[in-house]
Order: sequence, then C-alpha cells, then structure tokens
Amino acid sequence: MATVDDLLFHFRRQVALPWRADTPPEYRVWILHYDKVLDRRVQARLPEFEDAARRADHGWSVMGLAPLVAPWLANHELFEGLVNQPDELPSILPEFEDHVAGQIRARLDQLGQNDLLVLTGAGAMFGLLRVSQIVQDVAGSIRGRLLVLFPGRHNDGAYRLLDARDGWSYRAIPIPA
Repeated sequence: MATVDDLLFHFRRQVALPWRADTPPEYRVWILHYDKVLDRRVQARLPEFEDAARRADHGWSVMGLAPLVAPWLANHELFEGLVNQPDELPSILPEFEDHVAGQIRARLDQLGQNDLLVLTGAGAMFGLLRVSQIVQDVAGSIRGRLLVLFPGRHNDGAYRLLDARDGWSYRAIPIPA
C-alpha cells in the first residue's frame, strides 16, 4: 500500500513533466489513486501537492464534489417527494450528473493551459454517479490537467472507487503509475 509520501513523490514526478498542448483530452486526466483509508490524510496534505505543482510553474485550483450534493438535492423541485419516497432518487440522477459536469466545466473554463484542477470528494459520488462518466463528460473542456483524487484501486487500467464497484477502464494517467 502506498503512503501519502509515496503519492507525493509520484505526483512531483508527474507534475514536473512537460505538458504538451496537443495531448488528447483523456490523457489530460490524472487519477491519484490510493487506499480509501488514506483519504483524509491525502486531503490534509493537499498544500504539499499544491506546492509541488506551483514549483513546477503550474496553477492550482481545488473543487470539492461532496459539497455539490446536498444543495442540489435540497433545491430540487421533487425534494419533498423524495423525502417520502427515496427509492425514486435514481429518476433524477441524470439531472444531477448534468449539474456536476456543468459545475466542473465552468471551473475548467476559468483555467488556462498551464493550470491543474483538482477534484476532491469522489467518494461522495458513490451510489449516485459514476466518476468515470463525469470524467468523460468534462474531458473535452480540459485545457490544462484534471487531477481526480480517487480513494480506490487501479489494476491493469481499471479503476474501482472505494474498492466496491465494478472496475472501469479509462485512458487517464494513473498516479502512482
């Protein structure tokens, strides 16, 4: 199992590599995968990751996915009905996916080719949305790089969020490789 120090080492190596402008969108996505028990430690040490990015002359912006859930749900026109019939929640999840992807795209639009957007809180999407689909939805909007903090596993190109869901393959750059 990788430690946070190991993750920092691998991130420093990745962020120091030259960023080519002609890199296909799916390879502009970096997935920092780690054991789910390390999630809070990784989040607590984000300033060290930011320092590494800035030392490599890249911009840094963080966006939490977890804070998107409750306000969207609470403001949904069907919220009162969902309180009484929570099994109807899946019917509005495509709208939520559009909302999350739209929020990420809006943030990406504010950033340049030399900037890194870091997505935290992927675990909060578990059971609601597939992180893989969100990444695919926003990949075309990435001008710099998108770093997804991913509490889960990576084996042979497949990612498993929180070790519980069927794996999904994606062409993103895994960190550690």
